[in-house]
Amino acid sequence: MPWWRHSWPGLLATLDGVGLCRFAYTPLIPFMIGAGVVSETGAAYLGAANLAGYLAGAAGAAPLAGTVGLARTIRGCFVLSILGLGACAWPGGFWWYFPWRFLAGAAGAALMVLAPSFLLAEVPAGERGRHGGVIYSGVGAGIALSSLLVPPLAAWSLAGVWAALALGALVTTLATWGRWRGSVPVVSALAARPRLGGAAWLVALAFGMDGIGFVPHNLFWVDYIARSLGLGTAAGAAQWLLLGVGAAVGPAVAGRVGDAIGIGRALILAFVIKSGVVLLPSLVTSLPFLALSSLVTGALTPGIAALCAARITTLVAPGLQTRAWGFATLVFGLFQVLGAYAMAFAYGLLHSYVPLYAAGAGFEALGAVFALLALILATQPAKIAPEIDF
Repeated sequence: MPWWRHSWPGLLATLDGVGLCRFAYTPLIPFMIGAGVVSETGAAYLGAANLAGYLAGAAGAAPLAGTVGLARTIRGCFVLSILGLGACAWPGGFWWYFPWRFLAGAAGAALMVLAPSFLLAEVPAGERGRHGGVIYSGVGAGIALSSLLVPPLAAWSLAGVWAALALGALVTTLATWGRWRGSVPVVSALAARPRLGGAAWLVALAFGMDGIGFVPHNLFWVDYIARSLGLGTAAGAAQWLLLGVGAAVGPAVAGRVGDAIGIGRALILAFVIKSGVVLLPSLVTSLPFLALSSLVTGALTPGIAALCAARITTLVAPGLQTRAWGFATLVFGLFQVLGAYAMAFAYGLLHSYVPLYAAGAGFEALGAVFALLALILATQPAKIAPEIDF
């Protein structure tokens, strides 16, 4: 099967699960507050509900797939994404939105865990970077589409935005439905506890550091540009679009670099570069450098996810790949939630975003250290030791 035909269902899965179910909410927030549907605090808590759902989905994806089947679980999560987005078309207030945002987060995380694992397990090790790059470019495509479509639709009708997002989820569901058949080996939730090697643990921890390091751009980027720097909402929206464009093309570039120099080395390089571009806004604030930070941070966010997923598949047995990637995604989500609350608290004390970007860069640099240690510990896929329960 040609590589593109094999990978495009994964692109649509990540576009739906993360691009639509998660990141499309960011440009919607000011419109929801302006319409009086939720308060500023309520909008923040709805974002937290989505992250909490993401954690739950990451934790439960592999056990559920091991119980009911990988293909069935993927299909079910597509359906739940339609429900979670479509239900928000009714402006029922905070307590109506809360469970549906949680559900969308859980379905999105499960798609992020299961769809790439399903597809990458069928790909030779030397080609996983390229395939992973295509799959994870869906995240950026979703961000870019939402930055272009949500504002004009929201100015017309909030219900119309949610309906459009649900329609997008329906299209991705129908387009990929026939691909999710059969199953790659998945460890049953009822089986004995599997073990991860030390190198796989280090990759998961590196991915967790990226979860924290991305928080300043994920949560504060538009507000930092528009309000703190006084550049206006149009400039903030333009930078968010650039971030989405970078996220759309970055995984493919990262994957090809991984295939060329090795996934382990490419992962270290990605963390080093991302540390620099996350730090950049705390040093210079001219538009060209802000644009560089948007573009490269956007590119390396799903790019690092693609490299981590491919790296995990080389460090665990085939039957453990789905559960191992689910565990790494759970680590990412957990550190991201903790980082978000910690940085929000820090901002309340400091009243400045600048130190947060410096802190984010530090966590990205720590991710590079963990990735380097993983490469040293397991220079070959067969060397996976010591083994640790998870």
